Amino acid sequence: MSGLNPQSRRKSVKALYFLAFASVAVSGCATSAEPRYGRLDKDARTCSRFGARYGTAAYSDCMLAQQRRRDLKQLESLERTRLTSQIAKDGQIMAERARQQRCDKNPNRRECGR
Repeated sequence: MSGLNPQSRRKSVKALYFLAFASVAVSGCATSAEPRYGRLDKDARTCSRFGARYGTAAYSDCMLAQQRRRDLKQLESLERTRLTSQIAKDGQIMAERARQQRCDKNPNRRECGR
């Protein structure tokens, strides 16, 4: 981004923020759109394919493992979103510091607004 003018940099930073926001929105919709009974039915079929029969301890353990797997997947998605947001924030901070350094060296620059 060093070859971009200030307006292009601002657009790039805004695009990063939009990407972070969109990631949060999409990850939230993915889990809430799937009805609970559909997840339970899918888990039950998975456990049955593994050979666990309904009402047994193995079936209960399998259902809990499926829920843990889904919870971990959601946590990983949230962590990726958090990291994306942090990267965007860090990029904006770095761009502002670089702009400030350029303005300190040459206050007559158009981007400095002085």
